[in-house]
Amino acid sequence: MMKGKKMRKWHKWGGLIFSFFFVMFAISGIFLNHRKTIAEFEISRSLLPSSYQYKNWNNSAIKGTLKISPDSILMFGGAGIFISDPALTELHPYGKGLKNGADNQLIGNVVKTATGAVFSISTFDLYRLDQAENCWNNLSSLIDTDERLSDLQAKGDTLVVLSRSHIFIATAPYSKFYKVDLKAPFGYKKEATLFRTMWTLHSGELFGLPGKLFVDFLGLVSIVLCLTGVVIAFFPKLIKRRKKKQEETKSFVQILKKSFLLHNKLGVSLLVFLIILVLSGTFLRPPLLIAIIRNKVATLPGSILHSNNPWFDKLRCIRYDESAKEWILYSSDGFYKFGDFHAQPKKLRFSPPVSVMGVTVFEKHESGMWIVGSFGGLFYWNKETGKSMDAYTLRAATIQRGGPPTFTNAVSGYSEDFFDTPIAFDYNTGARPLKTGYDFPEMPESIIKSSKMSLWHLCLEIHVGRIYSPIIGTFSDLFVFIAGLFGLFILISGYIILKRREQKRKTKPIPEK
Repeated sequence: MMKGKKMRKWHKWGGLIFSFFFVMFAISGIFLNHRKTIAEFEISRSLLPSSYQYKNWNNSAIKGTLKISPDSILMFGGAGIFISDPALTELHPYGKGLKNGADNQLIGNVVKTATGAVFSISTFDLYRLDQAENCWNNLSSLIDTDERLSDLQAKGDTLVVLSRSHIFIATAPYSKFYKVDLKAPFGYKKEATLFRTMWTLHSGELFGLPGKLFVDFLGLVSIVLCLTGVVIAFFPKLIKRRKKKQEETKSFVQILKKSFLLHNKLGVSLLVFLIILVLSGTFLRPPLLIAIIRNKVATLPGSILHSNNPWFDKLRCIRYDESAKEWILYSSDGFYKFGDFHAQPKKLRFSPPVSVMGVTVFEKHESGMWIVGSFGGLFYWNKETGKSMDAYTLRAATIQRGGPPTFTNAVSGYSEDFFDTPIAFDYNTGARPLKTGYDFPEMPESIIKSSKMSLWHLCLEIHVGRIYSPIIGTFSDLFVFIAGLFGLFILISGYIILKRREQKRKTKPIPEK
């Protein structure tokens, strides 16, 4: 066991070195727990490292496109909504009526019904386009949900809105939406991925709003522990110097005593909860992430994951297969099909390769196959045979079994509405025509300069350590793991140091009178 002096030294200097990062973890974590509350807040991308600035339509600027007339194409995604001509010679913002804030203007999909009505969804809202006024009207009050919206699909004059847990359906004139309770799929068990369980445990969401507020409280406690730790580390020498100069020290001594008391009481009384918080967070990033990403466990009774809704927080994307006359649903558990919304969904035996981050592209290709994209690449998928082919190399796709998740060809968007070639949008490198000899026009400078990042997404980058990549490079992938190990050591060593001191006090002989 580490000796007392050495342990105190590591506890002190380890805490001081990581105190800034622990405070940033805490602040960003609190904000991440309240996405809807902070959705209007944003920051200019020009103030962030260059990797966060738009270049060649990267960073999920464009997710998809929709041709609303022969000479007008809507482009949508993380950068908002724009309208363009087919040659992309003119591009204008087209977000009038959308709520303020980059997170509120992150557009998940835009569709057009057989009646000519155009709809879009953002992170939390459903909109209908008033083409006469070129303005989006908010229809969110018609949908009974506070959840994030996942997808949008039109079949004839029927509009289908997907939240993370429910399906909502409306027909013309789209003034009333009906919630669909989708049946449990064949072979359903009340299970959740270990990753999802750990994620909700770390945020507190596993136990609903009270759990999230308790984790927020732990975040504030972490900040107090860091600040009082800094006081404990530096005030003794400061007091000593002031004494030598015969300067006032009483107020500094009081602050030091109160800091000691607060630091020790909070650290000991909440030690178990703080350890769980740090440990669960460490498992959400590499390398420990590999151990939990694909494993499933039974849901915890009393938690939100133990829901009576078999699709709770699982719905991601929905499409209608006109040729097969059936719906295809992509969820966090995989791909399913069903004839209508009253039928029991059946899981597809063979599915295309999809990154653990989920599907970003899901469109019917003119060949009759489906084109499916994710951060694991872009593939042509034959739903009937189950075979997939890499869209770039046109070679048979290989399905990864186990091991760490890959982010090769991180596809974040797709379009077939420009020029004579499909365009894939790579998260890192941007627009990439699938045929050689084509150049996709660069983003206009005016859009690049005015681009924003939501406060929520900025906090996410801080919380997972990616924001530090310009300084520590690829080492940032292991930043959470290393910080987590130090955090656990600091918590446990602090407890041991305190208990050793208390033991010494108890065993110290009482001086004779």
